[in-house]
Amino acid sequence: MSFPKIDNIDIRKVTEDILLIHQKKTPFLFSCCDGLLILPKEGRNNSTLALDLNIEPKYVKIVNNRYGPVSNYVCTHAHVDHTCHVHAWEEHGAIIHAPNPEAKYLIDLHNFYRGFGFDEAMDYASVVKFGELNGFQNCKRVNSFEPGESLKFENLCVNTISFPGHSKAHIGFFLPKEKVFHISCLGFDKPKPEIDAFGPWYGFKQASIEQYIKDINRAESIFLNDAKCLTSSHSYIVKNPDTHPFEYMRTKIEINQKEVDQALKTSDSMKISEDEAVRKLLKMDLFFPKKKLKAFLLEIYTLWESWIIRKHIQRSKYFNK
Repeated sequence: MSFPKIDNIDIRKVTEDILLIHQKKTPFLFSCCDGLLILPKEGRNNSTLALDLNIEPKYVKIVNNRYGPVSNYVCTHAHVDHTCHVHAWEEHGAIIHAPNPEAKYLIDLHNFYRGFGFDEAMDYASVVKFGELNGFQNCKRVNSFEPGESLKFENLCVNTISFPGHSKAHIGFFLPKEKVFHISCLGFDKPKPEIDAFGPWYGFKQASIEQYIKDINRAESIFLNDAKCLTSSHSYIVKNPDTHPFEYMRTKIEINQKEVDQALKTSDSMKISEDEAVRKLLKMDLFFPKKKLKAFLLEIYTLWESWIIRKHIQRSKYFNK
């Protein structure tokens, strides 16, 4: 089956009737994410489903017209690169589904602000500007479900897999009959095998490195034992038994740990508090080029990096606990 080209959209065939959709150029770094389009198949689903396909409204319209109508849309969690444009699917008639406790973040940006701890570090106005930069608009209604629930759309079964290391609600999708496994934002973010990227993201208070490692190991087991294809929110398609995604994610966490360990060794961390150590290491721009950022973006990146650093400090053998 051949698929007509859409400007700025990359359509990748996972199976004969499941597509991975990627928006090439985006308004900002956190505006979009790749997702799956489940096309109709006799005896399975009569209407198209979209799984975590967050692309700009103008492309939602084109994709919906060509491959839809999309009857249901399932979101994996409420980080902005997964929620900004979901409203557009709703406007075209799709029922929106998202996991608890983050489903309500799609309805009101203030819920996102409080739920992810931005309220502890900055005014709401900064998050409003961040939402505007990425094109965020509220959904009107979102059906919630619990991470780990199995969802059924006609005769299509979508098993949700809880991966709470990234966020409390964060899930992946496993389609058991199709043997397709989508790990969402677990941390495999390489656009091509030869290109490096950031890796696992745990820049929020609720995230956990220890849980992240458990999630990666669990995902690897599911992939090797049950799946044929692996997809994610920011990467290429992987075929079983390629274990590179999991090795990459674990390695990235350890590289980050070494960065923080080395910084602690050079900052006389044995004589300061954890908060003081975080402040010292923030000045080093270990993970983000904060010296180049201004205003609300500086606030947001500083918050993210502070939690990444803090979580590694808590694991470090070079910090006096």
